[in-house]
Amino acid sequence: MATHNQVRVVGYLRKDPTIINRDEEGAEKAVFLIRTMHRDLDGYEGMKFQDIMVYYDGTELMNRIKLLSQFDLIDIKGVFNIINLDKNSKCTACGALNTKKNGTSTFVYPISLIKLNGMRTAFEHDQALPERILEKHFKEVSNQVLIIGTVVSEPEMVQGTRSPCCRFRLGVDRKYYIKTQGDIHADYPWVYSYAQEAERDFRYLQQGSVILVDGFIQNRQVKSSIVCHNCGCTYQYPDAATEFVPYSIEYLSNYLTDEDIEYKENIEKNKIMNQIF
Repeated sequence: MATHNQVRVVGYLRKDPTIINRDEEGAEKAVFLIRTMHRDLDGYEGMKFQDIMVYYDGTELMNRIKLLSQFDLIDIKGVFNIINLDKNSKCTACGALNTKKNGTSTFVYPISLIKLNGMRTAFEHDQALPERILEKHFKEVSNQVLIIGTVVSEPEMVQGTRSPCCRFRLGVDRKYYIKTQGDIHADYPWVYSYAQEAERDFRYLQQGSVILVDGFIQNRQVKSSIVCHNCGCTYQYPDAATEFVPYSIEYLSNYLTDEDIEYKENIEKNKIMNQIF
């Protein structure tokens, strides 16, 4: 599979960073949410602002992260990672704790991190002001991803309320080593394209196509289902889904051409005619 994974997010912290294993030097981990926004996109039906999870377990940036606080405006360059983890929930019928194995979580792993400003005073003056600052000054760079990967699922059209939507899964080999994830060699994000891009992707892409995606990270709140191990009841619990939404896609190799599509259509027509006669 192709290897290219570059993320830049500029936004403000929703809360103070959570530091895990704070007293164990070299074993500390930091987790925090950063609010970002994306550029306008024709046909896109999601939220304008996206809260992106950032995770870090290295040492070079840890002291800098510890000094961050809620509403700090920061600029991060890094890579995205997708890891499997267990997700816990309580049964709505009997209250028993259940665990869904091999759930997934997507986060940005920073390679560089710069604090640009603190916006707590702005928030205290006007709670909407931090978002307006993002929109006015950082809209073009607040939420950016550049990915080169291989399509690993057949593109499919899914229901959209305003425009066509095409989704497929992308395989991206890792180019940046993370010590705590040494056994993970690739990530498999979902890509959701919209409007004319969706129609184009559904027509020309196939399993094995290599593409470059220029887009942004989208997070959605969803409901996942699980069967309670205690009472057998099926219930839903709040979950999150993360996808990548392209502004544009460049086809690099192994995509279909109009001639390929015409050839396949003629084969199908001939099959139908042979069945009739």
